[in-house]
Amino acid sequence: METPTNITDLKTAFEYKNNRELKFTWYIFSLIQHPKLVKILTYLTDFGIKHKLPIKTLIKKTVFKVFCSGENVDEAFGTIKRLHKFNVKSVLDYVSEAEKSNDAYDLNTQKIINNINTVKEGTKSDFISLKMTGLEDPDYLTALSESQFFFAYKRFGLLHKRIQDICSAAAQNNIMVYIDAEETWMQHIIDHFAEEMMLLFNKQKVVVFNTLQMYRTDRVQYLKELIEEASKKGYKPGIKLVRGAYLEKETQKAVKEGKPIPVFQTKADTDRSFNDALDICLAAHDRVCTCIATHNEESIQFGLKQIDKYNITDHQSKVQFSQLFGMSDHLTFNLAANGFHASKYLPYGEVEKAIPYLMRRAEENTSINGQMGREVKMLGLELKRRNS
Repeated sequence: METPTNITDLKTAFEYKNNRELKFTWYIFSLIQHPKLVKILTYLTDFGIKHKLPIKTLIKKTVFKVFCSGENVDEAFGTIKRLHKFNVKSVLDYVSEAEKSNDAYDLNTQKIINNINTVKEGTKSDFISLKMTGLEDPDYLTALSESQFFFAYKRFGLLHKRIQDICSAAAQNNIMVYIDAEETWMQHIIDHFAEEMMLLFNKQKVVVFNTLQMYRTDRVQYLKELIEEASKKGYKPGIKLVRGAYLEKETQKAVKEGKPIPVFQTKADTDRSFNDALDICLAAHDRVCTCIATHNEESIQFGLKQIDKYNITDHQSKVQFSQLFGMSDHLTFNLAANGFHASKYLPYGEVEKAIPYLMRRAEENTSINGQMGREVKMLGLELKRRNS
C-alpha cells in the first residue's frame, strides 16, 4: 500500500461541483470567514426565530444549501448517490435539536430507524449518526450524568429503548451507528449507553461507535480503559475521534463554577491528544475500528503514516476518514480517490430544525484558526484553474 503523495489535488477535490456550485460555495465561505459577521448573523437569526420573522427562505438558500443535503431523506439520498460516483460514502444524520417532547423523540427514533432501512436498501456502504439530544432533553441527560440512581426511572427506560431499538435495527441491517459526543456535563450517560450498546452489538463486528472529543483532558485515559474493558468483556470498540466543538462553553462553565477546566487550552495540546489517541487505536487495529473525523491535514497524514507503520492492509474495514459535508473536500475526495474509506457527515432535515446545527457550524468554522481562509483560498484556486 502506498500513502497518497497529494491529498490537496484541487481537480479531484472539487470535481463533483459544477462552476455555479463552486462559485456559490466560495461566496458563502467568503462571508462566514469573518467572526464578527457570523456573530451578527447568528444574533439576527435568533431574533428572527423568536419573533417569527420569515427567515427560512434566506437560510435555505444560503448556509443550508452548503452544509445540509436537503429537507427530506429523498433529497439527502440524491446527494448520497452523487457522492458514490466518487467513491465517497455518507453518514446520514437527521437533524432535530430544537424539539422537547416525547412525541418528538419517538418520531425522531422512528425516522432514524427508517433511515437505516433506506440506507440498507440503497447500499451497505453508508452509515447513520445518532445524536442523543434528538432523543431526550439535554437537561435530563445532564441530570442522568450527575446521578448514580437513574436506572429505575420510567423515563430512563424509554430513552434506553429508543437507543437500543436504533442500534438493534442497525445490527440487523449491517449498518454502522456513530453516537455523537456532547458537552462534558452530559457525556457520562452517553458514554454509558455507547459502552452498553457496543457490548450488545459489537461482538463479531463493529456496529456502534462512541465519539471521543480529544480536546478533553481525560479522553486518552478513558480510551485506554475502554479498550482494556472491551477486551475483558469480549466486544470490539468502535471509536470515532474528533477534536471537540464546545471549547468556549466548556471553559466558561468551569470557570463560573470554580471547577477545573476539562478541555485543553492550546491547539498544540489538543493536536497531541488527538494523535496520541489515533496511534492507540491504530496500534490495536485487530480489536478496534477507528473513524478519523477531522479536517486537520497533519492528523490525516499522521493517520496514513500509522496505517503503513502497523501494516494495516485491510484498512478499508478497519479505518475510516470522515469530514463534514461542505467542508474539506480536498481531504475527503482525494482520500477516496486513493483507495481509502472516506465519508461525508451528511445532515438533512427541515430548515427550522436544522438552524441550531447551522449556527453552530458557522461559529465553529470561524473559531478554527485558518479554516475558512483555507477553504476560500482553495475554492478560489480551483475557479482560477477552471477559467485558465
